[in-house]
Amino acid sequence: MRYIPVLIYRRIMVIVFLCFAAGCRPKDFTSVFQNQKFDQQVIEKLPLYDSLSNVLLHYYPSIQQHIKEKNSYKYIIYFDSTDTYKEFPKEGSERIKKFVTQLRERFIYGFEVFKDSTIKIYIRDSYLKPYRLNVIERLSYYPTGSGIKQREFPAKDTILNKNWQYWILFEQENLF
Repeated sequence: MRYIPVLIYRRIMVIVFLCFAAGCRPKDFTSVFQNQKFDQQVIEKLPLYDSLSNVLLHYYPSIQQHIKEKNSYKYIIYFDSTDTYKEFPKEGSERIKKFVTQLRERFIYGFEVFKDSTIKIYIRDSYLKPYRLNVIERLSYYPTGSGIKQREFPAKDTILNKNWQYWILFEQENLF
């Protein structure tokens, strides 16, 4: 007799759990993906990104050892920080800071330099709560003009010129 209420309780809990999981399921983000536009202001600022990339490549020897050890040099910008002075000489650090200041928070929050001298610029990350979706915007710089590959769903991209690709990645959170 005692086991019947336990079985019923378990079944009720499973049903409640399934209802909760169905109600919390993220919405389909296909329309968000299709309607997402590349920010024209980012594209207009390409000369600033280009200048920043040229400075990073000019001072590549300063971070080369770091890149050998970690496969890349990643820098997340804190606008009151002096961290670039740890890796770059004073002149290089000041030039980097100048371009970062011109781009400000809305158009850059970090960058990464890789062994092959390609550079990834971290533009912005957004979160769309109804879709439980991270929208991640990046620029990739290819100094040789080769190696640009078209990105596949759940990403979209556009080639801005022979060296620059602007891409957006859509990452949907999983509940479990």
